[in-house]
Amino acid sequence: MNYHFKQKRKAVFSETDLAGIVHFASFFPYMEDCEHSFYRSLGYSVTEMTDDDGMPIGWPRINVSCEYQKPLKFEEDFNIHLLVSEMTDKTISYEFNFFNNNDQLLAKGTVVVVCVRFSESGMKSVPIPDSIRKTINDAALQK
Repeated sequence: MNYHFKQKRKAVFSETDLAGIVHFASFFPYMEDCEHSFYRSLGYSVTEMTDDDGMPIGWPRINVSCEYQKPLKFEEDFNIHLLVSEMTDKTISYEFNFFNNNDQLLAKGTVVVVCVRFSESGMKSVPIPDSIRKTINDAALQK
């Protein structure tokens, strides 16, 4: 499993600190937005995903981290590279690498999500639907 997805962005003022450097916490929404764009590229919406029986599912985070290498500054263009690094029965692990336009590594993050089914009593982890697993695997083969 080595599916890559890329997203271009620009650092905006609301994401920075007083020094004009993107605040560390801004990288987590970047990763989540990139993940959502990744699913849209595959024809899915994270707010409307269902399992193979048509039941609503979601992807809560069970582990996140980010390691910072170089500062990202206000109005700087940057690229996020998402890699699906592992898929187990119920989880997907993503690696995110942030690069400036000179291909310098700015930060690297990881996110692990678990597939859950929603019910009246809350959520319960469930196997990743075969249709979603197949779509991700097929996309990996096309790269």
